[in-house]
Amino acid sequence: MGFLFRIVSSFFLSLAVIVAVIDAARSIAANAVALTPLRDAALAAGIDLEAMLAGVDPAGSIADVWRPITVATASAPAVLVFVGLALIFYAMGYRRRRDPRGALHA
Repeated sequence: MGFLFRIVSSFFLSLAVIVAVIDAARSIAANAVALTPLRDAALAAGIDLEAMLAGVDPAGSIADVWRPITVATASAPAVLVFVGLALIFYAMGYRRRRDPRGALHA
């Protein structure tokens, strides 16, 4: 299971690098910092985040809690969201090395 989490972490890290390169090129062209929000990156990939998230809770029972979180995440820079997801999945798939004598290494 840890291997799967590390693969997903690598995928999100590669997405973060791709978006970072695109943002860097736009920033150089505009002569100012230009960060792509997650919503715009998803729309460029053909994904409608709001429609997808509406399918998660069709009855709207947790909409009061869910809506502010999704708005904040969708307006955050895509690079930061992808790096954060990569870090979370890497931490989930991390395995400590064991000493042959039974002590844990850091």
